[in-house]
Amino acid sequence: MKADAPPIKTSSLTSATLSDVRDRMFESLRASSLAPMINEISRAIGGGKMLRAQLILTVGSSTGAQREDLVRAAAAVEMVHAASLLHDDVVDGGMLRRGAPTFWQEKSVSGAILLGDLMVCKAVQLLEEIESRRLGGMLVRFASEMCDAEVEQELITRGIPGDWEKSISMVRRKTGSLFAFAASAADGTNGQRADVLTEAGYQIGTAFQMADDLMDASGKTECDGKDLGQDTARGKLTSASATDAEKDRIRHYILELEKNSIEMLAPWPPVQTAWKQYLKVHIGPVISKFMS
Repeated sequence: MKADAPPIKTSSLTSATLSDVRDRMFESLRASSLAPMINEISRAIGGGKMLRAQLILTVGSSTGAQREDLVRAAAAVEMVHAASLLHDDVVDGGMLRRGAPTFWQEKSVSGAILLGDLMVCKAVQLLEEIESRRLGGMLVRFASEMCDAEVEQELITRGIPGDWEKSISMVRRKTGSLFAFAASAADGTNGQRADVLTEAGYQIGTAFQMADDLMDASGKTECDGKDLGQDTARGKLTSASATDAEKDRIRHYILELEKNSIEMLAPWPPVQTAWKQYLKVHIGPVISKFMS
């Protein structure tokens, strides 16, 4: 995709794509002082697997949610996620991200922090233009939960032996939160189905992070093109480093979370079918690769 692509044209008759989401992200940042260097920062945004955006688009296609709302929500959650990666790489001293040097190495620590800050603000701004206005407050709440878990992992539990339950709670808030937002945003309502989707999002996000913890502990850098082993080196509490965590226990729990996330959507067959499709095509293969 070219960074200078024209703004997307919305239509309720066509399905939204990741290309639409990327266009919306770039469009948002072109409206800032970063416009002259969009091409230079393109690798830091709109890259990777975009699993949270794909969750919104895949499940949203089954709920009757408005196309433009789905695109904006997907762009917003990916911008917050991208911002968290920029900040994480600074905090962890990460040197590699998606097979290339991390942004802070190329542009400076302050540049990475400030770009992340701007992306969070732009993400919230994107959601202000959605008619229901519920998503902006939701994103702030879930992003706050993510940040709270990050703070706990860095300042409270680092270097201190932790148990299984504490590690699961941290993983759920750290990574499950943005998947929970994505699943709820895909619904387009604020009722019982949205609440169930939110919990399903928490579960699949938790499963994804636990698989990522296993990969990090393995040290297999070729798996995801990023620095691995840093959590262990810095004494961070993860699901793989908890004092009573075992690989087989983690793998079994991941599979249970995937299964539960499907079963709880049984009252809404079209949504459940879309959820199964998301697991099969998008996030399931990644989880399996991380666990191998």
